[in-house]
Amino acid sequence: MQMLFAIFELLITPQMHSLYIKISFISWLFVINTVLISCKPTPGTWINEKIPANKQEKFHQLNAELLKTLKANDPRQLENIMSKEFLEAPGNNRLIELCSIRMRDDKNVLLDEYYIVHPTPEIITLKTFKYDINSYSLRYEPLTQERYISLYTLQQNADKWLLTAIFNKYKYGWKVAGLELKPYTIWGKTAPELYLQARQDYDQGYLVNATTAMELAYKCADPNSMWTYDELDDMDGFYNKVITEVHDKYKFPVVLNDVDTKPQIIKIFNQDRGEGNYPMIYYTSKIKVTDTAALKREHEAVKKTIGKVMPGIDKNKKYLYYTVFNGMPDWNKKKIPHFEIEDSYE
Repeated sequence: MQMLFAIFELLITPQMHSLYIKISFISWLFVINTVLISCKPTPGTWINEKIPANKQEKFHQLNAELLKTLKANDPRQLENIMSKEFLEAPGNNRLIELCSIRMRDDKNVLLDEYYIVHPTPEIITLKTFKYDINSYSLRYEPLTQERYISLYTLQQNADKWLLTAIFNKYKYGWKVAGLELKPYTIWGKTAPELYLQARQDYDQGYLVNATTAMELAYKCADPNSMWTYDELDDMDGFYNKVITEVHDKYKFPVVLNDVDTKPQIIKIFNQDRGEGNYPMIYYTSKIKVTDTAALKREHEAVKKTIGKVMPGIDKNKKYLYYTVFNGMPDWNKKKIPHFEIEDSYE
C-alpha cells in the first residue's frame, strides 16, 4: 500500500499539486463561511413561554437587575445596563424617579415578553391575539438585529401602570435601549374594557357616564409609544358619537331647577384624589362659600336631583367629588374661593 502511495505522488505534476492546494483553500473558506452563517440567530419572534429557555433565563436576569436598580432610584447603577444612546437622552433621571415611586408596593407582574431577531431593518409589527378585547400590536423601527421587550404592570392604589423595557443587543452586549412608564388600567379596567363599560352606560341612557368612561379609556389607551389596541378604531368612532350627543343635550351651565337656590353646573371632568379617578362636578351657588353649613344643606338637595338631570352620574361608582364656587371662577387667579364636598356611594 505504501508503494502505491509513493507511485501516486510521483505521478502528480507541480501544476496538479498547486490545483490541489487551491481546492483545499476554497474548501476551508466554505467551511468557515458555513460556520459563521450557522452562528447567526435565525430571524423570528418568540413570545412568553415560546422564548428558548436559555435565552429567557438570561433575559429574566436582566429584568431582575433593572427592576432592582429602578426601585432603588440609582441612576449611576443603571448606567451599567443602559445603552450609550439611552444615557445621552434627556429626562432619564425623572423617569427613573417615577418608576421608583410606582414600584414601592412591590406588585410588579410580567405581562408579556418578546424576543425578536429582525430579518430586515424595516418597521416591525408584533401582534398577540390571546387577550380577546385587549388584543394589541407593537410597532417600531429596529435599531439592532436582536431585541428583547419586557412589559411589567406596576400596581399603585387601584390602578396599574405599564413599565416597558426595551433591550437591544449591541456589540458591547445586551443593554437597555428604552424605558416607558404609562397608565395601563383605571378603575381596574384597560382602555378597551372602559370602552365596553361606556357602551353599557350608553345603552342604559347614562350619557355623562359614557363620556367620562371614554375619557378615562383614552388616558390609558397607549400604555407605550409602540402599542395600539385592536379596538382603537371602534373606540374613536363611539367617542365622537357620544361627545356630539352630550354637547347637544347639555348646554352649560346646567341649572338645577329642582333646588330652591338654583345652583348651576359649570363643568364635569375626571379627577384622581388618590382613591382613583372619579367625576368632579363644578357648580356655582348663591350661598357664600364661607357659609359651609348652608352649603351642605343645599348640597343635600343637589344630591337628590343630580341623577335626574344627568341620569346615571351617581350610579356604579365609589365617589363623586364636588367643588362649589360663587359665580364663574377666574381661572387666572392662583387662589379661587371654593368649597369642596365628597360623596361616597359605598
